[in-house]
Amino acid sequence: MRRRGSQPWYGNTRMRLRFERGASAAHPSLNVSCTGRSTRDTVTYRLVVAVPFYEPRRVNIVLSNSATPTVRTITADGPTESPHRYQDGSLCVWRPDDPPHRRWIAADGLMALITHIGHHLYFEAHWRETTAAG
Repeated sequence: MRRRGSQPWYGNTRMRLRFERGASAAHPSLNVSCTGRSTRDTVTYRLVVAVPFYEPRRVNIVLSNSATPTVRTITADGPTESPHRYQDGSLCVWRPDDPPHRRWIAADGLMALITHIGHHLYFEAHWRETTAAG
């Protein structure tokens, strides 16, 4: 008898709806695609994120399709100079040693992740305008 492993979260309609709750209404540009149905595949959300006082940014959020959504990478268009980006240009939205209230977990849902990203993009833009320019 074959033993079942963990099931991909994106294929679980109830889990996916709970995770995405409110995101489409708040972000009409939101698109989602999945590379497949296994736990090795990825789920990608594409949307425009408003950045207060700065230009909005097109963002790609790539999540693992494992038992729970896990961030693989987050990218945004526009300038990439920032002390809070990885070498590939992807966003370092939080540090592994950040306290729990500063990190995102899957149970927080997609809206909370988008909020983290919006804050990050604001602080990056502000840093570029004030620190990097000076």
